[in-house]
Amino acid sequence: MSKKKVKGLLVLLFIYIAATLIGYLSFNLLNNNMDLLLRIFIANAVATVFVWVIGIFLKSASIYDPYWSVQTVVIYMFLMISKSAYNLGSILILCCLLFWAVRLTYNFAYGFNDLSYVDWRYKMLKEKTGPLFQLVSLLGIHMFPTIVVYLASIPAYMYLIRGFEFEAVNLIGLFIMVLATILELISDLNMAKFKKIRTDRNQVINVGLWKYSRHPNYLGEIMFWYGLALVYV
Repeated sequence: MSKKKVKGLLVLLFIYIAATLIGYLSFNLLNNNMDLLLRIFIANAVATVFVWVIGIFLKSASIYDPYWSVQTVVIYMFLMISKSAYNLGSILILCCLLFWAVRLTYNFAYGFNDLSYVDWRYKMLKEKTGPLFQLVSLLGIHMFPTIVVYLASIPAYMYLIRGFEFEAVNLIGLFIMVLATILELISDLNMAKFKKIRTDRNQVINVGLWKYSRHPNYLGEIMFWYGLALVYV
């Protein structure tokens, strides 16, 4: 691992610690009578804006990329501690969330070289939108994913808020969450191997899981959140 990569990852770690603290302070500044989920969402949005601003200074919207896999776990653990919810169900959900988050974060870190790294899709958006790019970046690259992941995570938050206890039927949803993450992990490995052996950058992957699904990563992602919703239901 190069020094630039290590330095870049450490800077990202510092940024995310700062974002977490800013989100926590924002949460505490909001009226206690406000709906808890709304307070969490506003604090989450403030933290997202902070990451966006840092990305402007560092000239890379990809500073936000790890946020997808961090926000749910951070908020869940915050609720878990505040509600003293340490039953078997809440712990198993946390384990599934961590498994998903570690896989997704590692996938980002694997392709990350240094702080100059920018996702090719963001470069394409910048070329298409020109002077409006920062607005597109804030609303599209940053805020929209934050909202989507937040909404998909609500079943996990409600599980803690309502103080549910573990039931054997929860294992169905938990199993789907684990299976979905394994599916994504295998598809990541298939893609990494394919990139090493392909003879043309325009060549379409059709090996491993990609032989049976046009995008097993998205299939796994959809399965994961449905599994979480099923646990709550």
